[in-house]
Amino acid sequence: MALRAGTVALRVIWTLVRLPSRQTLLQSGILLHSRRNTSPCCPVCERPSLPRRSAVLNYALHACPECRLEFLDPQPDDSVLAAIYSDGYFLGPGDEAAERRSEMKAATGALYVDALAKLLRPEEVDLLEIGCGHGEVLLEARKRGFRVSGVELSAHAAAVANRRLGEPAVSVGTLETLPWPRERFGAVLAADVIEHVRDPEGLLQRIRDLLIPGGIVLLITPSLDSWTRRLLGSRWIEYKVEHLYYFSAASIRLLLERCGFGEIRVSPSRKILTIDYISRHFDRFRVPILSPLIGLVRRAVPAPIAHRRLLVSASGLMATARKAGPRQTR
Repeated sequence: MALRAGTVALRVIWTLVRLPSRQTLLQSGILLHSRRNTSPCCPVCERPSLPRRSAVLNYALHACPECRLEFLDPQPDDSVLAAIYSDGYFLGPGDEAAERRSEMKAATGALYVDALAKLLRPEEVDLLEIGCGHGEVLLEARKRGFRVSGVELSAHAAAVANRRLGEPAVSVGTLETLPWPRERFGAVLAADVIEHVRDPEGLLQRIRDLLIPGGIVLLITPSLDSWTRRLLGSRWIEYKVEHLYYFSAASIRLLLERCGFGEIRVSPSRKILTIDYISRHFDRFRVPILSPLIGLVRRAVPAPIAHRRLLVSASGLMATARKAGPRQTR
């Protein structure tokens, strides 16, 4: 009964928050480039967009009635994004809490790696992760036989990842600055990346260039089709200044098709979380009413339950797609 109550509490709390990580927010080589004004036409299907009620303070939100993409227009300047992505935006360090967060990220990453392993022969694949942070997902991928590489903007995070991996597998930089040759990787993983970049099509085109024929891209991004979005509407917690684009299953599928991908599969994504982790988040980043409420929930739940990992399907989608060309058979 206590476990069920904890699961229900976590589901309610999740409607109000989705937890970002430092590597998630700094991961793309296109993120902080010079400002690029968006068009009032949909960047995916090029149909005229419609302004909609915006929950993003000081920024207009546009929606495409055809593919249901939503996007900020105009986009925030680099200086605005840089201020958002300062150290104060992220959960602070703490040995025990940091270790638990790392374990949760590894457990969530294992779900992504499992999805790739169903589409490829891991022992034959070079995998690149964009925004790999401290390397938890790469470690999970290597356990399954993938040869792993990562790209990370934070030099400190890259050093931690390389120390964990025991090899210089993670490079500091961006997809644009690192001189990888075309058709270098068999799989590319980009979790919580594409919604932050100024040019999602450009990002996918670069990924396609890096993939070998038959290679797989796996994307994780907030979903307009999620139950949290349907429940909260304009109060959806994914509406943030730093999220420049909001995808539906239809719009992410269409964008992948435009970029030359096939065999596209879109499904709800899942993450591993704990009640304690969410409570810590709200304790540091105070929200009126919600923070005290979540604190009460945390105190009411026994510690073993609060730290138990729970599989949650909430606000995101997972999209996989294959670059045209010969594929590996299983």
